[in-house]
Amino acid sequence: MTNNENYKPTLSGNHKAGEIVVGVDGSPAAAAAVRWAAQQSRLVGIPMCVVHAWQLGSFESAALTAGSGTTDLLQAASADARARGTQWVNDALGAEGTRLLWRLEVTEGAPGPALVAESRGAHLLVIGTKEHTGLRRAVHGSVSHYCVSHAEVPVVAVSATQVSPHKERVSHDVFATSGPLL
Repeated sequence: MTNNENYKPTLSGNHKAGEIVVGVDGSPAAAAAVRWAAQQSRLVGIPMCVVHAWQLGSFESAALTAGSGTTDLLQAASADARARGTQWVNDALGAEGTRLLWRLEVTEGAPGPALVAESRGAHLLVIGTKEHTGLRRAVHGSVSHYCVSHAEVPVVAVSATQVSPHKERVSHDVFATSGPLL
């Protein structure tokens, strides 16, 4: 999708040259990455390619294995992924999205390899980071780590702001008592 019908990406092999590629997945970090990429797009005057990689869930995969309604299932899942990706970009950019050149690329597959593949020949790859550490990172992997390790273009990892200014602060004297703790 693009908001400008005159926007035609320059092809470099199978990949688009000179764009800022940014990944979306509906997370606050991805929204922050889209906003950062939009700002960079305005500053340098080049369009954005927003990438949403999606994967079938276990139920859908089982249905594909069984062979029932394969084409219909894939078309419906792809259309749903495109609708979600478009909504996430619109939510992140608001009215600003109508003033930028951007397009949405929706692909089925793991997000890390999809972002790296789409970024070949691009100007820059922008990703949100959720700061997974330890066991969580080992189990789920890290898209940002994969992209930083494998991308052929510069990568910018953007973190969402985690602290809300309206959060109540816990007082340090909560545990103060008139006597000893037993």
